[in-house]
Amino acid sequence: MEKDLRILAGFIIAMIVVSVLLVVTHPLSIEQTDDSWEFPDFITKNEDYFVTRIGGVPNINRDSYQLEITGLVDNPTSFSLDELQALNLTELPLTVECIGNSKNGKLVSTAVWKGFNVYDLLESLGIQVTATGVRYTAADGYYASHTLDQLESNGVLGAVYMNGVEIPPVQGFPLRILNPGYYGVKQPAWVIGIEVIDRPLEDYWEDRGWDTSPPIDIDSKIFFPDGSASISVDQDLRIGGCAFGGTRVKLVEYTIDDGATWTNAPIIQQIDADNVWVFWEINVSVSNVGQITLQVRATDINDNQQIRTDSSYLDGTSSWPQLIINVT
Repeated sequence: MEKDLRILAGFIIAMIVVSVLLVVTHPLSIEQTDDSWEFPDFITKNEDYFVTRIGGVPNINRDSYQLEITGLVDNPTSFSLDELQALNLTELPLTVECIGNSKNGKLVSTAVWKGFNVYDLLESLGIQVTATGVRYTAADGYYASHTLDQLESNGVLGAVYMNGVEIPPVQGFPLRILNPGYYGVKQPAWVIGIEVIDRPLEDYWEDRGWDTSPPIDIDSKIFFPDGSASISVDQDLRIGGCAFGGTRVKLVEYTIDDGATWTNAPIIQQIDADNVWVFWEINVSVSNVGQITLQVRATDINDNQQIRTDSSYLDGTSSWPQLIINVT
């Protein structure tokens, strides 16, 4: 009982911290003309990409910016933005979700990032044998960390471009770290320092009660209609959304009988890349008057299936999204 109370108290405190400190915007727009819903852009426009931050947008001067690399490297050094942009750069299409996103939430976006391999850069400076991870410092006071194994295995990217242009200030100019398959809490923006460490990982939200270590589980969202809909008997209702996770999506399904039976939700748009969402769309009609609840689940290529109820809110949530349909 005492343990449960401590967990509940920690959750309440964390929610208060989030509401006070975290600036969140979700400009993901689902346009509707009459009864025709339109999907968002598959690659999210920079101005539509969701924003989370702990305060104001840092004002970083392009010409004087320096990325300081310190700690357990043989050759600590600094890099200007021009020097970072001159490194061997690769492109990474990536879907990222906020760890605090709800089961029907809109804090998820996809962009094509371009940058350098963080592990390769550090290795070129001589990573010392006692090193176990890195800690990133951001200009707004945020901090996050990765293990060296994550850096090497996941191909963690130091992004300097977003959708073909320098990263906009609100999205992390001049440097944002991208760790494929992990929540946005592990993708620090406005990075000004990388310290190679031999101590436990340190994360801003971890220190405030969250568990930032798990990767994104297989997940799905309903884009439209938003929350509920009303139709007549046997009238078609168009429903669309996305699915994503730590790897590729295999299939999406929906149920209108609380999971007793499932029907395939056709995937209508996808690309040949890991860690990138797919779009699905269905048309549903109901023969009886009343209220039904439509729920969606996704399965990844490793046959990991989205769980019905994810009660561990502080490490991200991937519960089935649902739509209430009133049939008259």
